[in-house]
Amino acid sequence: MKLSYGHVALGFLGLHLAVAAAIPIFDDEAYYALWARYPSAGYYDHPPMIAYMIRSGVMVFGENGFGIRFFPVLGMALASVFVGDTARLMGLGRLHACLAVALFNLGLLVMGVGSFATPDAPSSFFWMAALWSALRAVRFGTGGWWILAGLCLGLGGLSKFTNVFLAIGLFGWLVFDTTGRGFLRTWRPYAAAVFAALSLLPYLLWNIDNDWLGFERQGSRLAADGLTLEFVVEYFVILVLLPTPLVAWFALRSTAFVRTKEVSLIWWSMAPLLVYFLYHSSHAQVQANWLIPVQGSIVVMATLALVGRPKSAWATSVTAAVMSIGLLGAAFNPWQPLGTANNPPNQTRGWVQTRIDMADAMEASGAAWIATTDYALTGMLSYHFPAIPVWGMAERQRYDFRGNFPAALCDQQGLLIEVERSSLDVGAGLFETVGPDTFVTRSAAGVPLRRYRLRSVSGPTDAGLCPRG
Repeated sequence: MKLSYGHVALGFLGLHLAVAAAIPIFDDEAYYALWARYPSAGYYDHPPMIAYMIRSGVMVFGENGFGIRFFPVLGMALASVFVGDTARLMGLGRLHACLAVALFNLGLLVMGVGSFATPDAPSSFFWMAALWSALRAVRFGTGGWWILAGLCLGLGGLSKFTNVFLAIGLFGWLVFDTTGRGFLRTWRPYAAAVFAALSLLPYLLWNIDNDWLGFERQGSRLAADGLTLEFVVEYFVILVLLPTPLVAWFALRSTAFVRTKEVSLIWWSMAPLLVYFLYHSSHAQVQANWLIPVQGSIVVMATLALVGRPKSAWATSVTAAVMSIGLLGAAFNPWQPLGTANNPPNQTRGWVQTRIDMADAMEASGAAWIATTDYALTGMLSYHFPAIPVWGMAERQRYDFRGNFPAALCDQQGLLIEVERSSLDVGAGLFETVGPDTFVTRSAAGVPLRRYRLRSVSGPTDAGLCPRG
């Protein structure tokens, strides 16, 4: 049996599932897992797709690392299948389609987040599915592919706001490209727009019912506050590093030498996102994971330039493998933390003993519930103490999906757990009674990673949580 790009994708799926099962969850995953307990049409931080994926996995495998991550990992694997078939649609043969899938999975971003549950997984899946459908629609001109493209655009919008840039890019191609303008004289692109809008309708209605909470949260990123070149330079550096440098170089080479209607569509699909983040970098940092949806397109373009260059293809693959697998192994090695910073690899470490220490403090204080003041700790403690009520007392808009604060807790003893911060004491003013400090330190391999302050509390002062007669 000949090797196909599906086999390559399946091999990487096995690798990511093994990592997903072996490594404890980190802060953001725990927060998204809390969402999944309370299905909603929208959430403060992101659209709801990641919560739906997590809930589906938890229903099958339980609320553990594997269950939380299963469907996001599967989504990234299917995204790589679309990368392989997109390469084939571009006229590449079987081996080069396999190369495209391998280079996609060996990119620093995909290798780094492909084993975990973040909104980047459904975002990447629906981005590549929409682009693949659009390419087939252009190639074959049938209405069904246009409708599928529109549906995937809408579901991508339910995954992450980043996917809106793909819709802008496809619209730009339809308006400004000669081939694209030909399709505007048919009903097909308009049907795609209708299906995209219908997919987004529940999230739009949720925003209307919640004072545009989700749109306001993400729209705040558009505001510019001063200009700086520091982040612009950093942006160009990560554009080169994330797909790995040789992949970035050959993707750039293909721009000069490959001219087809499919290539034009791919570049239009990426351009709005890349241009917007250039603007964003002029006043704020661009987070590396924001660029993950375009990694598949970059890889396809690089593979086009690697045709007829077997030595370059080999060097590109080996360089990518050394960089990505080396980085993943260093970050999640079982022996030593990655410094002392609060990065995702360190967030997975030291919780076995910390959970025991916190449970002992709960028992000693007689507390019936846990209070927190930041979303990451709310999610993590909800995950580690599933039988104990855990409630975030600050930034209440983050927890509207949970409904009202339980009235029974208003008169019960609680344990306030916060990350110790030398100059910030958020929790002190949130309760009528606050007990003395005790401390728990989360450590790994003898390295202190996070110190938590624990205090007995009672009587939440926020009348919105506990109305006082």
